[in-house]
Amino acid sequence: MITLHDWQLNKEKWLDKDLALMTTEEGWIERTQKGGISVWQRPFDDDKNDLFRWRLPNVAARHTEVFDVFTNQMIDFHHYWTAEYTGGYVVKVIDENTQIIYQQFDPNKPFISKRDLLYIQWSRKIDEKTIQTSFRSITLDEVPVPKGFERIDWWGGHLFEANNDGTSQLVLIDRENQGGFFPSFMMNKIMPQYLIHQFESIIAFFEKGGTKTHPKLSDTRNTALRNKNSTY
Repeated sequence: MITLHDWQLNKEKWLDKDLALMTTEEGWIERTQKGGISVWQRPFDDDKNDLFRWRLPNVAARHTEVFDVFTNQMIDFHHYWTAEYTGGYVVKVIDENTQIIYQQFDPNKPFISKRDLLYIQWSRKIDEKTIQTSFRSITLDEVPVPKGFERIDWWGGHLFEANNDGTSQLVLIDRENQGGFFPSFMMNKIMPQYLIHQFESIIAFFEKGGTKTHPKLSDTRNTALRNKNSTY
């Protein structure tokens, strides 16, 4: 996990790295495919958990709308494609393009701990048809890990690209170190099928109207989570 100082020193370099990973084929190995959509995988030396990538070529919404959902409204709608998500809140706004976000997850399975996630997200406009957001897990003293939780170490990136017909493309890279006793080999094995389920849910979310037709997660729940965390 990074610190805020790490982010300040490396934010532009990390954006460039993520953009290259989302737009070039070098180093990627295709793991699985469904409906013409491939899930790609590649290792890195700094973690035994591999990085994964997929591209949705025709999301039924404009790229600015998809960007807004995944960057500004994730705490309200994340449960539609990640069933174990139980709530979250904005910890800090750094500037108009940068936020620190907290989320919690309950797998509700025997012997698997609850998880939480604290990450910084920052975005840039590539051109009139393309927006990029990068994500890194971050450490903040004011947001400790609650009792009974394991904190995920996450590296992610999203690329939002406009199509000429009013739809958009969404590219995602995702690496998750679940912490605790969750083995990396198991994560590497299950991630392709998990991402298939996730991208099918994302496609359905926008095909069925997106934020206009899907109720958001209760503000009461997210506020209660923030208040509870402030007491730790």
